[in-house]
Amino acid sequence: MIKWTLLLAVALWLPASAEEGGLIWPLSLAPALTSTFGESRSRAFHAGIDLKTWGETGHPVQALADGYIWRVRTSPWGYGRALYQKLADGRMVVYAHLEDFAAPMAELVQQAQQQRGRYSVDLYFKEGEIPVLGGAVIAWSGESGAGPPHLHLELRDENNVAVNLLLHGFSIADTIAPTLQRVAITPHGRNAQVEGGHDPYVLNLRWQPSRGEFIGVRPVQVLGPVSISALMYDRADAAPNKLAPYRVELHIDGELIFAARYEQVRYGDMHQMYLDRPLAAFKGGIGRFYNLCRLPGNRLEFYEGPSDGILNLAKGRHEVVVVVADVNGNENRARFGLMVAEPPVIAGARIAAAANGTFIEARMTDADDRLVEVELASSRDGENWRRVDRRQSRSGPLKWQIHRNASYWRIQARDPAGATAFAICRLPEPAVPTFALERRPHADFVELVMRYEQVPSATPLVRIDTVNISPRQTGLREFRVAVPLDPSDPTGGSVLLRTPGAAVQRVVLDQQFVKPGAAAKLTYANGAVELGFAAASAYAPFFPQVETFEPQVSAALVAVGSAFALGPDVSFDRKVELRLRYDRETLPPEKLGIYREVAAEKWSLVSNEWDAVGRQMVARVRRLGRYALLADLEAPEISSLQPAEGSFVGSRPEIRGAVRDQGAGIGRETDIEFELDGSLLIAEYDPEAGRVYGHLLEDLSPGMHRLVLRVRDMSGNQAEMYSEFTVR
Repeated sequence: MIKWTLLLAVALWLPASAEEGGLIWPLSLAPALTSTFGESRSRAFHAGIDLKTWGETGHPVQALADGYIWRVRTSPWGYGRALYQKLADGRMVVYAHLEDFAAPMAELVQQAQQQRGRYSVDLYFKEGEIPVLGGAVIAWSGESGAGPPHLHLELRDENNVAVNLLLHGFSIADTIAPTLQRVAITPHGRNAQVEGGHDPYVLNLRWQPSRGEFIGVRPVQVLGPVSISALMYDRADAAPNKLAPYRVELHIDGELIFAARYEQVRYGDMHQMYLDRPLAAFKGGIGRFYNLCRLPGNRLEFYEGPSDGILNLAKGRHEVVVVVADVNGNENRARFGLMVAEPPVIAGARIAAAANGTFIEARMTDADDRLVEVELASSRDGENWRRVDRRQSRSGPLKWQIHRNASYWRIQARDPAGATAFAICRLPEPAVPTFALERRPHADFVELVMRYEQVPSATPLVRIDTVNISPRQTGLREFRVAVPLDPSDPTGGSVLLRTPGAAVQRVVLDQQFVKPGAAAKLTYANGAVELGFAAASAYAPFFPQVETFEPQVSAALVAVGSAFALGPDVSFDRKVELRLRYDRETLPPEKLGIYREVAAEKWSLVSNEWDAVGRQMVARVRRLGRYALLADLEAPEISSLQPAEGSFVGSRPEIRGAVRDQGAGIGRETDIEFELDGSLLIAEYDPEAGRVYGHLLEDLSPGMHRLVLRVRDMSGNQAEMYSEFTVR
């Protein structure tokens, strides 16, 4: 009743900004942000702004404007305790991660929790039931749900579309321009290359004070369709937190090609974050880069400009400028070059002995240059090189006589644009050359990577159907080749790898095809894996590839067979049904689940839905990746039960316990029970802290009491801990 009186008292005071139709800053703290609209989260965009509470909870939260409480929700996950307020103009405000609600919401939530016997409730109200004036205290800031202490604030328009609050009445002191850290250049398709490869190439940027901009230290070699993405962040004056920028533009040779403004996003499109923010690895880390292109199937409403941002540039040098700005207009830019040229190719390199000596030979071609600089170098250790010869050469055969004082010999070609190719051979040895093979699936091809234990005496040969291909060398012992996939040849996909002195190795690639608008049900690994695609699943055509491997798991989990690497790394509009077969009788199905590898030896449960008829575990996934059928046989751990065994306490003690599960995890409220003297309490679970709190609504009588905490994980393994304590 005290809080309800406070609500009425504060509601009588109406700040000038509310009278003028603006939005009121909800905290008494000076405005500072920890996150802004449109930032990347693990599976979606950040739909609001996060107000900094400097590690504290319990700050009064005021209503942004006049309206009424439309919804009140409590949950251990996500937004935690949250209020949804309908404003008088039809817009919606969400206040999340709250510590407590003001009256009458607090009492209504408590009543609903007691009636339903659980902490999570979701209550809806009609206009007029709980009216609120702008400036009224409606809650207190907290850290419920996900994240540390802060206030998540979200504004939705009359169509329930999340909009950028910083464009709708809020302003933050900000005189700091955004920072551009890196750009990634990504090739699209088998015939596209960046720096001679098929993976995204990350270019580090550095600040150039004399020019007042970030620059790339050298031009990047590209061929075919490519796109640009940027790793960047903003900061504001009041706090050091990294924030999302508001606007970004891509200019090529002085012309605007593509732009994005992060102003609004529909909730049904939140998962398309994967299309806008691809992950790219770089030396020392990995990050989500902002795409400066619109990929197929992308419905997001961020984008502007005359094109989709996929670049297919003419031969020669091109200047790229990326401009980034925040809401306050602070702006920065990065400038770098793209050099479009066909790189030279060195094929068939080998060292061969003849009656008149030892020779190294190869064939060099360059599709768009008449003359190419060619260099021969030798090395004793494969690291320190000594130039033996340098010449200008036309496309055709190359041959040098070499001595045997150096074990390693390198042929390198460089065209006038700076694009290079090389081949390294070692003098023949009696040992049989062996290599490890990695498959890197892409949409319409698979790149095979061969890593040798020692440098071979000749470039390996790859035979695809009836065509021989010489792979490109990418390291002292590494070779790569792109194998095309063809939907018109479902029986193809057989590749032969030949290394001089070693047995031929056969690789079979899957030619099953998925395309937008067509449902498909595909099986792999002799029926162990099944993928079910809806017609609306795929954004673009691709060939799924499945490769088995042995999973490395923690002590809390048991692998029940091989794991499966599903590629390429694509996401889906409609989730894909993944089925893994389990036809043994060793373990009960309720202990099993489909897990996804989220880090080295770290697995996260995706689903434990069991299809008894097909004897398959079933999951619905948004992305391909590394999945395994694992079993959790270990019960959760319970500790620090309070009041402790044998303790003497007051009449209203804190009821809590610490819980941990390193296997399937704790994912249902019904699996947590706090029992006091035979009666169940409302149990509030904090998954991030690993704690459970029991709601005690009245004083306990003097004497002895018995407290029991029971916890089950998602595989049904149960732990129990009890204590007996005395109330004085």
